[in-house]
Amino acid sequence: MSVNYVTALAVKSFDAPDRKRCPDKAEFDLVTVNDYSVARLILGPGWRWSECIQAFESTELCQHHHLGFCVSGSMEVESSGGLRSTIHANDTYAIPPGHDEWVVGPEPFVAVEFLGAASFGRRSSRGVHAKI
Repeated sequence: MSVNYVTALAVKSFDAPDRKRCPDKAEFDLVTVNDYSVARLILGPGWRWSECIQAFESTELCQHHHLGFCVSGSMEVESSGGLRSTIHANDTYAIPPGHDEWVVGPEPFVAVEFLGAASFGRRSSRGVHAKI
C-alpha cells in the first residue's frame, strides 16, 4: 500500500473550480490541492449513470472507484452482482467499479468525492483515474 503525504498548505474553493464539467443533468466542479483532486458533484433529479454518462464512458457499467461524502439528497447504487444501497445526506461512501447509480427523489444529490474525482464525467475515461 502506498503512503500519501501532504507537503504544503493549499486551499481552493468550489466557487472558483479549476475545471467544470456539465454532462446531462449534472455538474462536476473539480479542484486540485497539491497532488489531490477533489470534486463536488451536483446530480439533478432524474440523473442516472446508465442514461446520462454511459455514452461518455464507453463502458457497460461505471468503472470508477468512488470515495465521498453526501452533503444532500439521495442516490441509489446497484453493483454488477445485484447488491443495492442508498446513500443519504451525511453518509460517507465507498463504491467499487462495476455499478450503476441514480438520483432518488426530487432533490439533487450533492456530494464531495476524494477518489475518482478528476476522471468522472470525462469523455471515454473508461474509469481510468487522472489528475485534472
